[in-house]
Amino acid sequence: MKDDFLRDGGASGPQGSGPPLAIARMGQLTFRPARAGDMPLLQAIRAAAFAPIFASFRALTGPAIAEVALATAEADQKAELARLFSAGSPEELIVTRLGSATIGFLTLALNETSRIGEIGLNAVDPAYAGRGFGTQMYRWALAEMAARGMTVATVGTGGDASHAPARRAYEKAGFGPHLPAIWYYAKL
Repeated sequence: MKDDFLRDGGASGPQGSGPPLAIARMGQLTFRPARAGDMPLLQAIRAAAFAPIFASFRALTGPAIAEVALATAEADQKAELARLFSAGSPEELIVTRLGSATIGFLTLALNETSRIGEIGLNAVDPAYAGRGFGTQMYRWALAEMAARGMTVATVGTGGDASHAPARRAYEKAGFGPHLPAIWYYAKL
């Protein structure tokens, strides 16, 4: 079954060669640029979605490394999301809605020179996880990138167990192949 995709022209970020995004729809979800008033809810979704990931990172690295290497990870991510609301942000912050409920968000970075689009920081509210909404969100992002002239799309994620749902959603949306990576730590 092919998802329906509707794109309305309107005001959006400066990137991309296609018409700017106002409101778009794919399947049951709608997508729109974030507004300043969205910040508290998006921060709450981010915190809830990433809590098990940060807990996994702390367990994998152990307390001696985590207390140093991961000491500011959550605060840094919170600041990164806040930065995405600034007018000068090169990424576009997109809100994902199911009816009147905001259920997630993602960022798009579109490079017109290389024609590579990237999904950056993104999350689905855990209350809506496991129902295919993440996959729909990423399929929409791929369609949006293609509509705006990108020829390759990228997204990064972790290889640990806490990232398994994200990896499944990316693959279901059409991402692949991938490059494996390992991040090592050493207690000094």
